[in-house]
Amino acid sequence: METISFRTQSKGHIIEIPKEYSHFASKQIDVVLSVHEPMEVKSHIEKGMRSMSLNTKFFKFDRQEANQR
Repeated sequence: METISFRTQSKGHIIEIPKEYSHFASKQIDVVLSVHEPMEVKSHIEKGMRSMSLNTKFFKFDRQEANQR
């Protein structure tokens, strides 16, 4: 199996194979897509991140026990 990688712009539902890889045009291929949209991904991550507060008033911390792990 031969693996290649290239970057292209999709046009609707069409992904053009560059001319230098035209020998793949009539063969069965597996396609893996990586979409480059950093702004949308960042806003999606930020939406999922929320702050929370924990009440640790009655929490007993044992440093020796924590260091044993």
